[in-house]
Amino acid sequence: MSSIEYVATSDQLLEEVDTYFLYVSGLPVINKDNKCIGVLSKKDRAKAAKGLQSTVGEVMSSPAISLFADKTVKDAAILMLKKKIHRIPIVNEENKLLGIVTRTDIFRALEGQS
Repeated sequence: MSSIEYVATSDQLLEEVDTYFLYVSGLPVINKDNKCIGVLSKKDRAKAAKGLQSTVGEVMSSPAISLFADKTVKDAAILMLKKKIHRIPIVNEENKLLGIVTRTDIFRALEGQS
């Protein structure tokens, strides 16, 4: 699991979070209680009808497909394959964001097992 460096809120304009995509290909979307409510990817951003003047909430994938922290690398990999997604927010029992698992995290974990 990677720590969270970038997050968005549903009311932010894409213009406000656009520079994050220089560093990541997707980011979790949280509400005021730090609960994960969606994910915003480069693909979502590209579909924005109003371009960078669209809000995150208008284009994000929601609800977020997430996992609890006690799940395994295998659980995350299977979920990514089944849902055809590239990142999974990791949440606690209250759905509060703890971190994120990316394809790179999966590959690194599997590499360490060999």
